[in-house]
Amino acid sequence: MKKLSVLLAAAMIAISAYAQPKANFSINKMENFTLHTYASFDAMADVSFIIEGENSLVILEPQAFKGKVEEFIAYTEKLGKPIERVLVSFHPAGLKVYREEHKVITKSMAEFLKSDAAKGMLGFFDKAFKGAMDTEIVAFDEQIDASTTFTVDGVKYTLEPTSVPGMPGVNIAIGENVYYQHFAPAKGFHASKNQIESKLAIDGALADATKAKKAGYTLLLGSHGFGKAGVDDLEFQIKYLKDMKKVAFKATSADEFIREMNLKYSDCKGEEDLKGIAEKLYNF
Repeated sequence: MKKLSVLLAAAMIAISAYAQPKANFSINKMENFTLHTYASFDAMADVSFIIEGENSLVILEPQAFKGKVEEFIAYTEKLGKPIERVLVSFHPAGLKVYREEHKVITKSMAEFLKSDAAKGMLGFFDKAFKGAMDTEIVAFDEQIDASTTFTVDGVKYTLEPTSVPGMPGVNIAIGENVYYQHFAPAKGFHASKNQIESKLAIDGALADATKAKKAGYTLLLGSHGFGKAGVDDLEFQIKYLKDMKKVAFKATSADEFIREMNLKYSDCKGEEDLKGIAEKLYNF
């Protein structure tokens, strides 16, 4: 639990660097649905998504902080369509407001929520944010397999387990061109230290990115920061992770790892993330 608290505290510090732009909604018109993205830039820089079909809405990864929940719900209500499903992948908080809506979670994440690690994480957030974050674990209406496909309002959702070790969230293909992962790729930025927590995580993130490229997705989504990325970002991420894997294999210390990565990516933003990754690779 002590290690978990240290990691979570570090995560809050790292994510706070994103918490400068103003919260905003953006819209992407896709083949048979409209994607609404809410970048909250709250203390965790959480991002939520609304998939608007012809007749109904699907919520992916709800908001959890006071003020942001209300803003997100108000926007949703303006769309004038019922919420058919609230789908949880990596973010099982902020669900108390959805009393009547059909809440869906994977069986693997449902099991994780019973663990001491999950309870410790949510408890830590509750104390750290002094009750401003809705951390209540609610009952879900449906638990589904982590590898499954279903259709809502004519939009196909294909779920598959992430290859990144840690929380058992899922990657989700939405329609033919949109792909959700916990972290979206970002050209010109170091990887998040909350994504790369071990050498196995480098391999996992690279595997997920390679799958996304092979599948030909053109819009990449993620639960933190700005929330959206394109093909150029994905190409950058693949090269970056391949280079990181080589450096991590050769480097014998955190300082050497940071030095070598900075030589290869001198223009990258997010030095604190790079330092955080090095700390986890060599000191935990």
